[in-house]
Amino acid sequence: MAGERNVIEEFPKQLSNFVRALVALAPSRNYLSQFLYVVRMNGSVDYRIMEEAYPDLVKDEFVREAISKAFGVSFTDKISLESGKYGYFLTDFIAKVFELFEISEFRSKVGAMLKEEYPEGLPNLSEEWLRVRIEGLSSEPIYGRNAIKVLNELIRVGRANVEELEKTLSMGRGVLLECLNLLDLYTLVTKKSDGNYSPSESLRKYPAVLEGV
Repeated sequence: MAGERNVIEEFPKQLSNFVRALVALAPSRNYLSQFLYVVRMNGSVDYRIMEEAYPDLVKDEFVREAISKAFGVSFTDKISLESGKYGYFLTDFIAKVFELFEISEFRSKVGAMLKEEYPEGLPNLSEEWLRVRIEGLSSEPIYGRNAIKVLNELIRVGRANVEELEKTLSMGRGVLLECLNLLDLYTLVTKKSDGNYSPSESLRKYPAVLEGV
């Protein structure tokens, strides 16, 4: 039937539109999504830190007010997402998109249908987001390179406390704590209740992302 032929002909186009829409939401590819997701990952972030990291979104009063109204973002001395508002729901949805694109079977089957558009296959958006965070960390002008050293050491040993890292890396306590604060902001480490730090789950999944940084 003609209707069925039209559906078959239109399916690749509609599938492409669907996939491109999901990919465009990824924090690694969308500045606004990234801003919201960083806030959500941390629970709240110091206003001055986000003002420096995202000046286009935070410094301008009009833009700040628009984001607050549209997404339910609270701007005080800390920036946070208001529970039950659009930004909160959106970041929940982005987390589900990450889960979907981590499924190798999904990427393989859909990528085969869209191989002209994605000749290297569909991206693993979780791995891509991890890479963007590590690149952002390494480019931090003051503590970035030292933070990468701390991260490499945690990957090597699995877990360590401040005293152990200080001794192994021959790094001053003040610098080390600043590095750990940065790693926490980028959610690249997890602090245990016993004071030990360990690599985040995403780094344990994709340790190769750190190589060569």
